[in-house]
Amino acid sequence: MNEGSPDQWLAVAQQIDSRIEELRPEADRHVIGQHVISQVLLKRFATPFGSNGLKLVPFNLNYPNRRHKTASPRECGKVEHFARYASASLEQVWGRLETRVPDAARAVDRGDVFQHEQHVQTLKDLIALHLVRSLNYRDVHNRIFAKVYTKHRTALLTDKSELLRLAVLQRSGLHLAGPQGLAAAADQILSAHLENFENGADFRVRIEDTFAKAKEMISSAGLEILVPAAGEFLLGDTPALAIQQGEGRTVFHVAIGDSTAIVLPFGPRHLLVGRTPRTGMNTATAQTVDFLNQLQIEAAQQRVYLRPHSGQDAFVRSYLNRGGRSTRDRSPARF
Repeated sequence: MNEGSPDQWLAVAQQIDSRIEELRPEADRHVIGQHVISQVLLKRFATPFGSNGLKLVPFNLNYPNRRHKTASPRECGKVEHFARYASASLEQVWGRLETRVPDAARAVDRGDVFQHEQHVQTLKDLIALHLVRSLNYRDVHNRIFAKVYTKHRTALLTDKSELLRLAVLQRSGLHLAGPQGLAAAADQILSAHLENFENGADFRVRIEDTFAKAKEMISSAGLEILVPAAGEFLLGDTPALAIQQGEGRTVFHVAIGDSTAIVLPFGPRHLLVGRTPRTGMNTATAQTVDFLNQLQIEAAQQRVYLRPHSGQDAFVRSYLNRGGRSTRDRSPARF
């Protein structure tokens, strides 16, 4: 997923600045250790372990031959400082959705979810949540900001340099002295934007805005729920994937508008497919299940989460030994 072109990015700059000002009084109200995967989703992959509660296996893809210990859903899928500005209020945004998920999950397990439009909408919103509350989204945000910032700083030093000189002269009565003075003036103009990027304010506001837009785009399309004919689904640490399929290949991490579907594992026995013309529950062949699990492995930053004693650790190791994740320097990624 991306947040649009640099021009689109700048088009909402004024609204972003206004929202940052609204949030400034609560800028330092933080939640340390924010889940990028909802606990309600992690719990669906967990197994009860007596008095130890629910457990699942965080499989570190960088060390596939290591013995992987079980962990609780609370311990998994967390980033210490995912959002660094007014994160407490952002957690409230996520929480208003996550409290609706258990009822929708029970309807999925019963098989009557499509008889309840509010549950269907909850599942679509859950897909949107995991598209934007993700490490991939944060990486995209950082890349776009760096690109836009560099573009506009360069313009101020070249094509718009005379306008910059004139603006400084009118404001202060000073003539800019040489390239160093011009660069200092450009940096001063852009300093507020850079500060909002560095303190996390820009990310905090844009992720909230993008979540609202993603919900709207996903809501208007169908929702399909896949049930495996054999095997089970696993969960990656970047679980919601906007994919584009065609010409015998699948590309993931594409923009929502360019996607042909958005997939999100919803437990070992269910996988959500959003932004599709199909609606209803359908069966996924064993081959399809393997393919979707491989997508989760490819898209993961570091870990996949498995149901304990599922035997999927052997599947993950086998895939890695066959060369999976061997090229990970392209985005969007082709598979």
